[in-house]
Amino acid sequence: MRIAPKIVVSDEDRQTLDRWARGRSTPVRLVLWAKIVLAAAEGKTNDVIAKELATDPRLVGRWRRRFADAGARSGSSS
Repeated sequence: MRIAPKIVVSDEDRQTLDRWARGRSTPVRLVLWAKIVLAAAEGKTNDVIAKELATDPRLVGRWRRRFADAGARSGSSS
């Protein structure tokens, strides 16, 4: 069993992620990514996040890992 990386979000990144997660003109993919990262930062597991957001747990794991590796810039560059 893999252990998901812990996600720590700075206050500045949290503000950006919150704005993206609620943005009405934000691309759907970016909204989902922001919601995944915010939920991961709350300490939720990939399975719980996937269920709440009606998406694949592997997608959640992938985005969690990307954020852990690259930080907030990983969402806007993909």
